[in-house]
Amino acid sequence: MKRKNYFMKSMALLFVASMALFACSNETLLDPQTEAASILQESAKTSSKKTSDTRLVFTTNLSGANEVPANDSKATGQAIVAISKDESTIHYKLITANIENVRFAHFHLAPVGVNGGVVVTLYVNPNEQPSGPANGILAEGHIAAEDITGSLAGDMPGLISAMRNGLIYVNVHTFPTFGGGEIRGQL
Repeated sequence: MKRKNYFMKSMALLFVASMALFACSNETLLDPQTEAASILQESAKTSSKKTSDTRLVFTTNLSGANEVPANDSKATGQAIVAISKDESTIHYKLITANIENVRFAHFHLAPVGVNGGVVVTLYVNPNEQPSGPANGILAEGHIAAEDITGSLAGDMPGLISAMRNGLIYVNVHTFPTFGGGEIRGQL
């Protein structure tokens, strides 16, 4: 019971801290469902196929507590991933707050509590230099089969299956403090 109570207090504190952070910024805090609908509308504009059909949508909250090993970073984030009905493309949006000097962001293949290899690169710091604060949309784009690397190279059905089975996590790496990952969230 003590552990559950600690978890609930931690989640409440994380929520309050996130709300305070966004209240101090000029970014608007969006509901994940609203944001997912926005992603789907954007996909409809850029796709030649009918995109008004039902999509599979994943969301996750990123924090240092989810890293392996966990860290005490104050950074937070959210990833929203929408898979097209024909499962040929994946659209993603990665939003961060209170994080600095982001070097990379990836999809990794591993279950909760385990570190795994990179299978999709979502963001690369173009200068490979410290970049200062990143508050707001860090990365947004589409993933096609040719963007998938590592043990799932080119395998879109394999990537989608791994997402459905909870085996993909989003990891944001910073330099120099958290090279292995500062915030993480399982899809």
